[in-house]
Amino acid sequence: MSGRRIAPPAGNERKESAARMAVRMEINRYDMKSRVPGTKRSFELLADVGLDEPLTMPVLQVDGVRDGNTLLVLASVHGDEYEGVETALRLFRDLPPEKLAGTVVLVPAANPLAYRGGARVTPEDGLNMARTFPGNPEGTPTERIAYELHHRFIARSDFLLDLHSGGTHYAVSALVGYYHDDGSDVGRRSRAAAESFGAPLLWAHESVAPGRTVSSALALGVPWLYTEAYGGRRVRRDEAELFYAGALRLMRHLGMLEADDAGKEAGLPPAAAPLRVYGDGNFDGSETAGADGFFLPSAALGTIVRPGDAIGDICGLDGDVRETVRASREGLLVMIAGTPTVRRGEPLFMLAETRSGMTPRETAH
Repeated sequence: MSGRRIAPPAGNERKESAARMAVRMEINRYDMKSRVPGTKRSFELLADVGLDEPLTMPVLQVDGVRDGNTLLVLASVHGDEYEGVETALRLFRDLPPEKLAGTVVLVPAANPLAYRGGARVTPEDGLNMARTFPGNPEGTPTERIAYELHHRFIARSDFLLDLHSGGTHYAVSALVGYYHDDGSDVGRRSRAAAESFGAPLLWAHESVAPGRTVSSALALGVPWLYTEAYGGRRVRRDEAELFYAGALRLMRHLGMLEADDAGKEAGLPPAAAPLRVYGDGNFDGSETAGADGFFLPSAALGTIVRPGDAIGDICGLDGDVRETVRASREGLLVMIAGTPTVRRGEPLFMLAETRSGMTPRETAH
């Protein structure tokens, strides 16, 4: 995917950006619904998460000149996933308040502790924040951060976009996940938004495991999307452009930007019709390695496999094949181990359910 990108601020706009100072305040004083139309603001929110010093959470807010929806964009719920961080910073830099209706609230490091440690989990307590929502105000640091995000951010938003990728441990197809329930308002709105985003693959979730940002949103009646991308602690340019342009398309879909501002200026062609797969999207339910060793994949990420198809071999350094890994069912290979050294019982790959109309040659890329 390629194309012209929105230019960064120039001239007086860049000087204004350079001079902008972050407002430091206690998190309980911050109100994302308190708008200053036509402005961009940077906040450093101080939260007591049970450590020796208050936690500083960065928040960026763009208030449009006109009233409209409040879009919440979270990045780095897992601290080793950087695509969303780049997207949040680019959006804050580039979004013109004079062309925006409503408010965009960007949290570029939703778990600052994990981001600082460059890890999927929070080093201070070993918890995966994407399993702790809606949090606990008296709990561990991760649980307290999740509590603040649930109550002060997700609960006060009109739409949630949670930006993820494979991080250190997983390689994941570029996709958008959404709540698939045409019988509910949240489901219908989530599906329509997913189809507007422009991702090559849509993951339709008819159920959502607890503990996630999106399960919090669902409980609160807030429609949502999340993204995935390859990961590897690197930002691939095509996926960065997908996230960025997709966020602009989402704003256009929500009536926050005019069509020209969300489409033509991004310089990207109209999105092709995506593939759609199904399942709960819970990586904790992935197929696991049956042996320790070095994993040699034989199936490409994003391809459809049948029962018995080889996914790869786990080999010892003596050259012996310790396990030939095979698919137990039909599905699209949506995730595969991102690091080749694997241990018995660790997640190795994940298949998303396919339905009629897909062929083995179709891929998600």
